[in-house]
Amino acid sequence: MGEPTWDLPEEPGRAVTERLRQGRTLLVSPHPDDVAYSCGGLLAAVGRPAHATLLTVFTRSAWALPKRLRRAGTRVISDRRREEELRYCRLRGLADYRPLGFDDAGLRGYDEETEVSSPAEADGVRGAVEAAVADAVRTSGADTVLAPAAVGGHVDHLLVHGAVRGAVADGGPLVLFYEDLPYAGQHDLADVERTLRHERGLVPFADVDISGVVEQKVRGMYVYGSQTDDECVRETLRHARRRFAGARSRSDGTGPGPTAGGRAAPHTERVWMAAPARAR
Repeated sequence: MGEPTWDLPEEPGRAVTERLRQGRTLLVSPHPDDVAYSCGGLLAAVGRPAHATLLTVFTRSAWALPKRLRRAGTRVISDRRREEELRYCRLRGLADYRPLGFDDAGLRGYDEETEVSSPAEADGVRGAVEAAVADAVRTSGADTVLAPAAVGGHVDHLLVHGAVRGAVADGGPLVLFYEDLPYAGQHDLADVERTLRHERGLVPFADVDISGVVEQKVRGMYVYGSQTDDECVRETLRHARRRFAGARSRSDGTGPGPTAGGRAAPHTERVWMAAPARAR
């Protein structure tokens, strides 16, 4: 079967940045750092959004990269993450920060294997997360929502992805899904595409040229010093380069196109949307 067709703006990448620059945006993040890793280039390209709220769902954690911080315990780690989120909001000119206060997968008894192999439907926190996210979407007044596509199958990302899709009715805000990083960078690109198209029911909306703001994106990632290391940054940038390599050959109008001077951009972030019912 061919690629489904539906109405798209002529330059979707530019349309996305303009929506965020002029409208009200809700940025939905499973954990502190997910937005910075996954769509931080888009935010940097926007400059200062007109009004954007960062909504982070799982804000209590006992995990940190520095061992000394890890030994300090849940309260200290969670406070540090809140400080990092507030610094990121200031860096990107985000108007509001809303932490929902849920325990992350580690505090709910998952380990590194089970947190990426367990179904979200069986998680006891699912109902509370869905209710909290629905309330946040409703009260935000957002005309654009950016949320995780749940690449990699992390249970927290699956819960948030499902909650956002359940919260937005037809005729509501435009909901776009970012490719979860660094998880997307740890899988073959063909597997990422297959998961998002066939398991999530998504289709590409836009490939956003972030080549001119890559350093700004990296700076934003390092704001999250309790969780970010050089390898994470490298994985994220590798994915942006290979995403560009695939995007520049697209013929459906959603590719990033050439940069000034006719040279193609080496880094791209992709955002997805739910496939229209007639295309599923």
